[in-house]
Amino acid sequence: MELSTNKPPKSGSISIGLCGAAGRMGREIFRASALSADMKIVRAYEMPGHRSIGMKIGDAAIESDDTKGFLEGCQVLVDFSAPPVAVISHLEKAAKAKVAAVVGSTGLDQDTRQKLEKIARQIPVLYSANMSLGVNLLIALAQRTQELLGGGFDIDVVEMHHRGKKDAPSGTSLMIEHQLRMVDPDLVVNHHSLRAGDVIGEHTVLFTGIGERLELTHRVSSREAFSKGVLAAVRFISKQTPGFYDMRKVLGI
Repeated sequence: MELSTNKPPKSGSISIGLCGAAGRMGREIFRASALSADMKIVRAYEMPGHRSIGMKIGDAAIESDDTKGFLEGCQVLVDFSAPPVAVISHLEKAAKAKVAAVVGSTGLDQDTRQKLEKIARQIPVLYSANMSLGVNLLIALAQRTQELLGGGFDIDVVEMHHRGKKDAPSGTSLMIEHQLRMVDPDLVVNHHSLRAGDVIGEHTVLFTGIGERLELTHRVSSREAFSKGVLAAVRFISKQTPGFYDMRKVLGI
């Protein structure tokens, strides 16, 4: 399946190939990129047999990700696919095509992450389970708080998402724990997950001591927060050399 309208990217714009195009984030990224002056989605993909194959979103018709010429004409792959095996397949193809990649898929295990890091020796790869600039700043603040407080405080991460979210704790909660353990590998981090209604995402890190408690909270009211982060990540990764990056680099942290 070829693009229904194969217009060239806007002059000087970054051409994007989007995997997971029919999902919630895929649709939001289409909307955000359409309002952007410096990037354009030129190829859109879903898994073979997906009911959205052939549907038009913007100027692109959704193609199967096993189509010939995968990522042809693209400078950056943006991947929000669900199965980890699909993400690795896409990244291996991106490496062969010398296309940089931004990966926002959640629920990737440590083995998959290690494969991403290996591929990043060939192309620039940015991975984050949460693309929000605000939540990545929250993670940096939590890490800095742990550095300053030291021991003596219990640490809890409370997260709430919509009732349809399957993974618990959330990928963001695990990101928070990972960064806190960079300060102290033996740190005990307690996770608490709530699933209810249509909550897009809330994360609170609590540092509870004797006679005092410090709370750091981030709330998402619109998926626009994630798409803004994706576009910032695309701009960043398009200028990088091969390596493994995260949103902290985008923020300059």
